[in-house]
Amino acid sequence: MSDVYVVHSSEDNAITTNIVELLKKHWNVWWDDEMVGDFAKVIQQEMAGTKCVVAILSASAVEKETVVDEMRLAKEAGVKILPIMLDNAKLPYPYGGLSRVSLGEWDETEAHIDFQKLLRKIGSVVPRRVPPTRPTLIPNTSLALPAVFLSVSSHETQLVPLEAVEALRVFGSPAILISAYDLWNKRRPATMVSELEKIRSAGGIVLVDSGNYEATRRGDRKWRPERFHEALDGVPHDWSYCFDVMRPSRDPATAVTQVVDAVNRDAQATGSTVLPIVHTHRREAGYDTQQLPEVVKAVAGALRLPIVAVAERELGRGLIERAATVRKIRRALNELPFYQALHILGTGNPWSIALLAAAGADSFDGLEWCRMAFDHHNNRLNHYQHFDFFTFQTEFSDSKVTLEALGNKDIGYAGKVAFHNLEYYRSYAQKLYDHAHTQRMEAFMIKIMGDGATNQITEELPGIFAR
Repeated sequence: MSDVYVVHSSEDNAITTNIVELLKKHWNVWWDDEMVGDFAKVIQQEMAGTKCVVAILSASAVEKETVVDEMRLAKEAGVKILPIMLDNAKLPYPYGGLSRVSLGEWDETEAHIDFQKLLRKIGSVVPRRVPPTRPTLIPNTSLALPAVFLSVSSHETQLVPLEAVEALRVFGSPAILISAYDLWNKRRPATMVSELEKIRSAGGIVLVDSGNYEATRRGDRKWRPERFHEALDGVPHDWSYCFDVMRPSRDPATAVTQVVDAVNRDAQATGSTVLPIVHTHRREAGYDTQQLPEVVKAVAGALRLPIVAVAERELGRGLIERAATVRKIRRALNELPFYQALHILGTGNPWSIALLAAAGADSFDGLEWCRMAFDHHNNRLNHYQHFDFFTFQTEFSDSKVTLEALGNKDIGYAGKVAFHNLEYYRSYAQKLYDHAHTQRMEAFMIKIMGDGATNQITEELPGIFAR
């Protein structure tokens, strides 16, 4: 028997076919297009055995006796009914009080915000048989997944925050992360707001971090949620992370409540979309990762926000151990009735991004682009001063901005390295996206890390590249 039974009118066959094909990616779906045998008998059998009825309704459909009769059968059988409204038609009596989903503005893609709402509603009634797959975009945004946010910070980088933001804006980076610590009104450069606005006007995504990274390393105990809220005031951004709960409770339920409360507190204070960061507690040899998957899942389920983040350093000591933890988190998140994007904080290394993306992570941020020098050919990070040996790679760049920076005497050494690295990240991000969405992550890993490292990964993490 089916997970989902689709009621529709023959006049709506075209759009019903599209809806059914997308729903079949997640559930066992039945509709009368597949019917064989006696109509009345088959309908009654299928209706009695299904778990959820999706009624696709339009002005013509609500006038059809067959449509209304099938909804009546569902009600009599005690099956949950979820109406989909294709236009402004009114639900037939006595179904006017049912929660519904409007697809009047649907673009016929699974990523559309209204179709994602439909998937969540069905998933709350019937668990998905097939785990949700990574979408090409975060719904209702321009952020393609997997995504790499280029980070900006005043801590141990070769560019001060304003210079870094200017470089990212000139290069046209699609997504940046900037620390709230450097945006606080007493530290905020005068032109920072206009630079961030230009990035957003060009279609870029601006994500603001809590500032705890910088505050912790500087021993700044005055950096509190109140200052974080002041830093966000008047700053153009799409999302911010919550002010971290750095030392969560060892009790999982309490830890979930702490994060949810932090997100709600910051959202009320700033009026913007605030994303959760989930930390775990320390132990003698690193961090305890045992309860992390369930806590992340519970936070995601409670908040239903575009991204939930964890810190890479808290996932394990080595990269393979960290990938194993990400796999556990992804498996937990896949039990939710929607796809939850997972962000890894502090990950700009090409090897780390590739492996953690294969394990189930969706977005990353890192400062390597303004700390190191990249070898484009070998996908390796080198000391910043070693850029002298890679300028020949920049000379073959496809980017006009990067080429002009290399020959511009007004751009210093740090700026030339930055544009060289940004060129690497742009190419890398495109290749990562292409391989991730064509199930070729093993081939991508071989290109990035080589055969030896990839073989070790497949031995220690069996099935990581399975489709």
